[in-house]
Amino acid sequence: MYLLSVSSTDEAEGLFYRSIKPFLMKFFLTTTAAALLLWPHLLPAQPCVRSYTEKRYAWRVEKDLVYGKDVNYVGDSIELKLDLYKPIGDNNPARPLIVCVHGGFMLTGCKEGMAWIAEEMAARGYAVASVNYRKGWHKKNYVQNPNCLLTVFGMDVKCLYAADSAEHYRAIYRGMQDVKGAIRWLKARADQDSTDREKVIVGGESAGAFISLAVAFLDRPEEKPASCYNIAAAPKPYANNVNCFEGDGCYRFNFTPTGSDLLRLDLGSVEGHLNLNGYDANVIGVFSFYGGVPYEAHVNSRDWLNGPDTPAVYLFHQTCDGLVPFVYGQPFSFISNYCNTGCDPWHYTYMNIFGSGAIANALESAPTPPRLMTEFFPCPMFDPNLAVLECIRYYNDKGYHTIPDPFRRTQNMAEFFNPITCSTVATQEPALTERLRIQPNPFEQRLTVWLDAPLHNEVQLWLSDLSGRVVWSEQRRLHEGPQVLLERNNLTPGVYFLYASTAEGLGVWKVIRQ
Repeated sequence: MYLLSVSSTDEAEGLFYRSIKPFLMKFFLTTTAAALLLWPHLLPAQPCVRSYTEKRYAWRVEKDLVYGKDVNYVGDSIELKLDLYKPIGDNNPARPLIVCVHGGFMLTGCKEGMAWIAEEMAARGYAVASVNYRKGWHKKNYVQNPNCLLTVFGMDVKCLYAADSAEHYRAIYRGMQDVKGAIRWLKARADQDSTDREKVIVGGESAGAFISLAVAFLDRPEEKPASCYNIAAAPKPYANNVNCFEGDGCYRFNFTPTGSDLLRLDLGSVEGHLNLNGYDANVIGVFSFYGGVPYEAHVNSRDWLNGPDTPAVYLFHQTCDGLVPFVYGQPFSFISNYCNTGCDPWHYTYMNIFGSGAIANALESAPTPPRLMTEFFPCPMFDPNLAVLECIRYYNDKGYHTIPDPFRRTQNMAEFFNPITCSTVATQEPALTERLRIQPNPFEQRLTVWLDAPLHNEVQLWLSDLSGRVVWSEQRRLHEGPQVLLERNNLTPGVYFLYASTAEGLGVWKVIRQ
């Protein structure tokens, strides 16, 4: 409290202002800083100029693109391939990109297994890559009774006896390194594929979901699992086991690693060493169908989920899943324990994992929760007291590890991710892009355009290469119908961008010189 004794009102007001000025300045600076921090949230959301929720495009696929090579768990060099799906006729130079990772318990499966998601999302305007990755893990050195007639949803039980829990940690880690390498490879050719490097989503089902969650969250050196450093060699596998894994689209059976094949060397950095080309492997979103994270990923200083990781997360899971526990446990535990028709349980050497339910709880309780959507389907858990009937139920429902109404799931996923992938700024003037087409595209000697309606002013045209260098320009009037812009050219085959600037706006089209 201040006591003032002055003869002039103005003078009193001046003294009062000077006395409280430090407090006013502090209040002003504090509230201004807070307002600036909150400003993006106070502004109304900008409407999407281009959204990716409706299926409106045909699509095409480029098959078996090689994105790298690396050695698998027994030291064999593996060529890594992906399929790239692209919408047709979207005229979008900055498509969001989805990278899909297939399942198969890191033993089986191939990139074609994710075609259903790739086709659905490409029809909505996404570019979608479905990737292969290194598969396989070492087997146990002795199993008293591996001989039973049981197959687990197409997988030979003799292939399921793991040497130890480190094998699954290492398999997830190798897959994560491969997918990060694929993301960097795709970002490097974003101009060629008309994709946005800043809008990349990764996701998968089952084993592919484990790998995708690792891609999204395992991004700091201190998060590297202990099992992924140099550890003791794996044991020579028991002869009656089947050391199967899938490579180059086929199974290898009865492969017996020996000697140096059994070494378990340091797997390297969390980024891997594929395509270290200056681009990162960061993603803005991740989707997981029946995924999880290893125990070590959520209990100590290596906790993947507690860090500066803020991708949007979509999780799908049935609560009674018999392969990947919904909350916590070992994969396959119900089926391995009670439905093995006489052979030894195979899950005892498996890692413990946190499933989608635990992941959702962790993310929701984070200091800054990420954007999250969960689709958890309740179903009755396995009752060991009714084991025979329960085994029949689980086999009839494929372990509750399939995706009910997959097309509804992709629609929900598209709507969930749309706010972070949609374009709020028009990249092209619709009036131009709807009226002018490149025909044919790709072109050879003649670059020809077709105009559906005449433009009333002259058009400034120019062609640039991927580096932005202008290789041709001209100002002319364009009439309705077809017209040749370049009769003959000496352009190097590759990707170019055609720009057209008029009083009605600016348009840009990707063209390819064959």
